[in-house]
Amino acid sequence: MDKGGAIFALLTVSTVMLGSWFFAGLHVSMTTEELAYRTLYELEGNIELREYGEITFVSTSSNDIDDAFSILSSYISRKNMEKKNIDMIFPVIIVGDDTIVNMSFILPAEYSADTAPSPINPEITIHNVSSRKVAAIRFSGYAKSDIIEEKRSVLISKLDENDLVTKGDFFLMCYNPPWIPPALMRNEIAVEVE
Repeated sequence: MDKGGAIFALLTVSTVMLGSWFFAGLHVSMTTEELAYRTLYELEGNIELREYGEITFVSTSSNDIDDAFSILSSYISRKNMEKKNIDMIFPVIIVGDDTIVNMSFILPAEYSADTAPSPINPEITIHNVSSRKVAAIRFSGYAKSDIIEEKRSVLISKLDENDLVTKGDFFLMCYNPPWIPPALMRNEIAVEVE
């Protein structure tokens, strides 16, 4: 094969791989259920005030985001006492700093902390989260620490301008798998409000 043919073959393989990556991410994003909420009202700057009903989290903590995801992914993929496969619900919830990541998956509505399959891994906890109001600001792309901090600052500023009081920690909500093209990713920084 000559040099031109090798370059063409390499470009073709790269294009097919990139296309597969794109469509696989798009398929997962379009077919995974999202947590329902009611929009109460919107503020300028792409900020929504929402009301969420009671939900159930399966959670873990780790010093590595991939490790936390793997632990929770194993739980919903039959590595639980009942060997049940559990549907994933977007978003994935992340609270963390430079040393520890607290990650939660949302369980489908038919489960509560009392009825969810018991985890095999002792690093997993299951708990109910009461109904609450949440303020969220949306952004696309990878959720890098500088972008998270920028969006958090904007959210704090807009909540202060509107005399809204926060409760608890700010958290990241990720709606897509990491292999979806960044321009199509949906992420949000959120916090509970009174």
